[in-house]
Parts: sequence; C-alpha cells; structure tokens
Amino acid sequence: MIHDPSVRGESDAGDGHDPRSDHTALDDRSLQVGIDVGGTSIKGAVVDLAVGEPSGPVLTEATPPTATPHDVIAAISRITSAVGWTGPVGVALPGVIDGLSLRHAPNLDASWEDADALACLRAPSGANAVLINDADAAGLAELRYGEAPLRVTGLTIVLTFGTGVGSALLHNGSLIANSELGGLIVGGACFEDVASGRAISTDGLTPSQWAQRAQPFFEMIEAVLHPSCWVVGGGLSNDFDRFVSELELSKPISVAHRGMHAGIVGAAVAATVGLGAGEAPRSDDDGVGVPITQ
Repeated sequence: MIHDPSVRGESDAGDGHDPRSDHTALDDRSLQVGIDVGGTSIKGAVVDLAVGEPSGPVLTEATPPTATPHDVIAAISRITSAVGWTGPVGVALPGVIDGLSLRHAPNLDASWEDADALACLRAPSGANAVLINDADAAGLAELRYGEAPLRVTGLTIVLTFGTGVGSALLHNGSLIANSELGGLIVGGACFEDVASGRAISTDGLTPSQWAQRAQPFFEMIEAVLHPSCWVVGGGLSNDFDRFVSELELSKPISVAHRGMHAGIVGAAVAATVGLGAGEAPRSDDDGVGVPITQ
C-alpha cells in the first residue's frame, strides 16, 4: 500500500517515515481509527483505546475549499490507507448530525445539508463511518479519560476553540449530544465569530483582548446552565494558560486531557460504542458504556 505524500504526519513531516511502522497489529481490538474533520484541516490517527492516545503520528490534510462529503471521504480514505486501516472509522464532524444530514456546519460545503448527505460516509463503500459531532467527540474523550468526577456529578461544559466554537454537555456521566453554544449571540455578536481560534488568528487578539470578547459569553452560559466546571479544548489547548487565565469565572476551568487530539480520540471511542447518527449506544469491549442523550 502506498503512503500518499499529500497526507502529512505531524511528527514526521518530510522525513520519509512510514506511520504504519509505529503499530504493527492493526487488528488489535484496543486500536481504532479516529478522524476529526474541521473547517481548516482533517486529522486522523490510530488510537490506542486502552490509554486514549494516538498510537502513532497524527496525519493531517488541509480541508479542501469545497469540502463536500465526497471530498471528505477521499481525505479519510487517504489517511486510513496511509496507516493500513480497512475497518470502520469514527468521524467527528463540525455540525449537528440530524438523521442523514449535517446541520449548522458553516465551515463545510452547503451540500452537507442535503437529505441524504451522510449516507455516503456511513456506507461500507464510502468511509464506513460512525459519526459524531466534533465537540461531542471531545466531550466523549473527556468522559472516558478525564477526571472521574466528570462521570458522576453535575454539569461539565466542554468548549472547543478552533475554526468555530463547539460545545459538549456532560451531565452526571452522560453526554448530551448536539449542543451549539458557539452560536450564542450576546450584545449583537456571535460567540464563534468573535472568540474562536480563527478570530484570534485573523484579528491578532492578545490573551487579554480575547478574554474581553469571551467573558460575556461565559457569563451568559453560567447564568443559564449553572455548570459545575468548564473544560477547554481545540486549538486553544496549546495556549490555555495564557488565554484562559484572563477569564473571571465562578467555577473551575481546565484544559481537555487530550488537548488538540481530543476530537480524534473521541471519534475513535464513538466507533467502538456505537454513538453515531441514528445508532443506539452500547457498551464497548471493556464493559464501560458511555451513555448519550440526543
């Protein structure tokens, strides 16, 4: 199988290293491929579910300008081929999974809203994918591999800052799917328009400037949902201490345990516990089920 040069490994770009050499037993039941589709890039890796970490390099492709379902399938195929994977994959998507359509996905092509847009990803002849919202995937990774109290008490709100702002609600050990807190409007401004990772980059925001923009949205969410704690993931994971320290919150806030890879890890978990669109949840092989509410 040929390693496609358009697929870049974060830890091996340009050195000729074959990522398949990092894990020789791809039929190991503790291994699963997770793919995180974003508005800027599509990333994937073989994940060791025993520890919740990529077992080799994370492979990355730029999200194509059109970003249709078939474009995404092609990118997934190149990534899975590069690691020698032929089975089903978990795919995290930046939008609300509604039957066979993807809603509220402004960073992808409008064709995702078509009535059967997701069918080609779920068919064995396509990506053969179990689908989950990208922020929900990060939340799922946090439920499985984060602090134990998240699984049993109160409401944890996970916010992922990337091209947009995604959210996951974790309540008493269950994932409540398809929340869209990034779409909140406060003072005439949309959360993800003014405080996403893209906004930080485009507007050249300092940590203090970002916090001034983000603070009203955190306050609004606290006033309405009364979370017990916050978790921040996505690209902001790398700058968590600099940016998030500027916020003034009444509840504790921490960085996602799997950082920028939380979406990949959560997508891999979703593939093993059946948390895709229209699929019933089930316990995985180690007997640890992850409840989900849609």
